Amino acid sequence: MCSHSVRPERQDILDFIAQNPGKTDKRDIAKAFKVKGSDRIYLKQLLRDMTAEGLIEGNRRDGVRKAGILPAVGVVEITARDEEGALHGKIILRGEQQDFPDIIIYSKRKQPVIGDQILARLNEISAGVYRADTIKVITRAGSEKVIGILKGNLEADKKGRISAYIEPIEKRSRHIFNISGALPDNCQDGDIVVAEKISTTRSAQRHHPQQVKVTERVGAADAPDAFSLIAIAEQSIPIEFPDTVIQQSETLTQFSIEGRQDLRGLPLITIDPADARDHDDAVYACPDDNPDNEGGYLVWVAIADVATYVPPETSLDKEARKRGNSVYLPDRVVPMLPEKISNNLCSLRPDEERPCLVVKMTIDKNGNRIDHKFSRAIMKSAARLSYQQAQTGFDGKPDAAAAPVYETVLQPLWAAYQLMAKARNKRAPLDLDIPERKIIMNNGKIEDIFIPQRLEAMRLIEEMMVSANVCAAETLEKHKTPLIYRVHNIPSEEKVYALAGFVKPLGVVIDLGQPMIPRLFNRLLDGARETDYEFMVQEAVLRTQSQAVYDPENIGHFGLNLSRYAHFTSPIRRYADLIVHRALIRALKFGNDGLPDNQIESLDETAVHISATERRAMLAERSAKERYLSAFMSVRIGDEFAGHITGVTKSGLFIRLDETGAEGFSPMSYLGRERFFANDDGMSLTGGTTGKSYRIGQALTVRLLETNPIAGGMLMEPVSDDESNNGVTPRRASLRRPTHGKREGAGKKQMRPTTKKSKSYKGRKKSTSRAGRRKAKKLEKPKGD
Repeated sequence: MCSHSVRPERQDILDFIAQNPGKTDKRDIAKAFKVKGSDRIYLKQLLRDMTAEGLIEGNRRDGVRKAGILPAVGVVEITARDEEGALHGKIILRGEQQDFPDIIIYSKRKQPVIGDQILARLNEISAGVYRADTIKVITRAGSEKVIGILKGNLEADKKGRISAYIEPIEKRSRHIFNISGALPDNCQDGDIVVAEKISTTRSAQRHHPQQVKVTERVGAADAPDAFSLIAIAEQSIPIEFPDTVIQQSETLTQFSIEGRQDLRGLPLITIDPADARDHDDAVYACPDDNPDNEGGYLVWVAIADVATYVPPETSLDKEARKRGNSVYLPDRVVPMLPEKISNNLCSLRPDEERPCLVVKMTIDKNGNRIDHKFSRAIMKSAARLSYQQAQTGFDGKPDAAAAPVYETVLQPLWAAYQLMAKARNKRAPLDLDIPERKIIMNNGKIEDIFIPQRLEAMRLIEEMMVSANVCAAETLEKHKTPLIYRVHNIPSEEKVYALAGFVKPLGVVIDLGQPMIPRLFNRLLDGARETDYEFMVQEAVLRTQSQAVYDPENIGHFGLNLSRYAHFTSPIRRYADLIVHRALIRALKFGNDGLPDNQIESLDETAVHISATERRAMLAERSAKERYLSAFMSVRIGDEFAGHITGVTKSGLFIRLDETGAEGFSPMSYLGRERFFANDDGMSLTGGTTGKSYRIGQALTVRLLETNPIAGGMLMEPVSDDESNNGVTPRRASLRRPTHGKREGAGKKQMRPTTKKSKSYKGRKKSTSRAGRRKAKKLEKPKGD
């Protein structure tokens, strides 16, 4: 394109991309403009600036493209159906649905439905319109599946029919479902079951309950583990491992030490929660004896070498990818890998030899990482400590477990962490530290709920893991090896402006002219500490943030304030980390079990899939927790509690109780006699008469009216200042009012208002039913005839 070497300008690059549609990467641009030597640094920075300015977008695999042009493959959510029956959807980028462009869905196999998310190949067919050819359905909308309680007579009649029905557990559902076909074995009245809807005509749906076929018995509704089983069934999380996977795991033997660095003499230790099952990371530190790094430290982070036992494309690998991650529920863990691997072969037990991937980091006296090196090694853990036990050592009062490694390991670890914390504070990641409550279960019931003490031992491990993750991303970039990044996009401009408007009445001003960096939010959070509106600001800032996802394209991690970041430190419970391990093995030539070409080619699809399984796990964990908490609160109906508003909708308020962390809902009609309206900021409601407002994070006292453990819901109402608990009768309310009977409305006459207009059928669409036509004919006759 150019006959001489020049530094291209923005428009030059945009023109080149337009003239060369398809896969155009940085190398093509450099070659076209003959950019060499130090000018390559200029070009790299220019492309980054153009990406930040929204002029271009893309990645190394798919190439760069003008902003607004969709990638070749992407995730699309089905959002509508047009008058001709064609499905339309919206692209999802960085975990958020985009309003533009319009996408028409094509599928050769089973047609997706509205609400489904699909992975599709995208091609522009006209300005602002794309064709999406479905590759696979990633997540279903859930409209085809029903989970509920089996009720009625389960004995079949002479024709093999049963007069049973399903009462759905979904909070918003008001209908029952009639059962078609036989039931699975061992089903009993009151069991929780999973069913699939059977397609029926719209006319039949109007007059009779929807027909469903029961596909699975989850368990008895009153069983101790019922709430977790419901959450698992809702999200279609696989529990049992296939026989082929179990057989493969049982045949695994000890690893080979050939080609591994011998670190058995290095006193690496594990520091985890007291009840942790996975022990896949170990740490060690010592002063650096290099005179050029005076005051610096060497820090080792060793991670269990799961890739040794889970080769690519095996049954074990396919099942791990399918699950995506382990799921942690209040009473159980649904693991990504079989127990023999997660709790045995890859558990870094004290005094037992284990394979590992190790990164050795060199830290200077200011806590900056100046060098790092990876190796594939063999190690032997010197101790297993809980966070509490490690903290006793850091505090200079080691207990019996920490005493043997106090001077040799804990003291230098603490010294190294002090330096690393100094660099972290200078980097200033987003300081949004909302405490998580811990639930202690006993025989399916909550025994205790508390907020664990936030220990420096926890922050030490977190900081060392973050540094190891950065090293993994840097090393793979250096060796030009594709990987899956953990990315966190900057908050959208709309959300930041909404936040600014939300906090303005509090006397807090956000300088919208400042660069969008975590420090901007940290100043806001710091200013709200120990004030009446601290919780309010924390919740508002949290809702302003984008969702972190997995992506082969790197856009950095906003929350951590890092330009590159990849998950490397938990391969037992996250498939993303296993991918990064294999990429390191390939890049650094650590063996023949590295990331194969076909998995590199499908990194986009894998990243989308494991982002979806991560969201699936979060939903299951939250719904199980809500159900257990609802059961726990059932004995407190009528009591008053202090709480905070965590969400506002046009339907009412979501409220979290300070004592237990349980969340409930207060309908709009319970907020007062005046009508409330949702504000544009999405974080508050305002009364149309008095101007009274309810805002996210606002403290208030509520009365618990009703609980529904099976649905996981609680109904609450705000308590006014002049109202006391004495002599107050809670209003009658219900979380949902399902129809109890085989036919909707059975046994109860439906009352409808009668008006003069209702006596005439003129202008109405004629009824298609015989009874409807008879009724219409009768009403058309003059009264008295």
